Amino acid sequence: MAVKMFTNLFKGNASDSVAINPAHVVSVWEAIQVTEANEVSTVTSLFTVTGQTFQLEDTYLEVVARLNEV
Repeated sequence: MAVKMFTNLFKGNASDSVAINPAHVVSVWEAIQVTEANEVSTVTSLFTVTGQTFQLEDTYLEVVARLNEV
């Protein structure tokens, strides 16, 4: 299965994209995040079988739709 590209919200990486194999995804959820400037935003989190959690800029519905693409 081909990997799917998403926009990584975590700014400590060399690039803003992350490639995820849909076969390794265990769960996807949307959460509220409060920044240091007290701004509230939503963040989509994705948990994999290897125990990694990715925080994505893409919306929950975009992530689920892309993961389900054939």
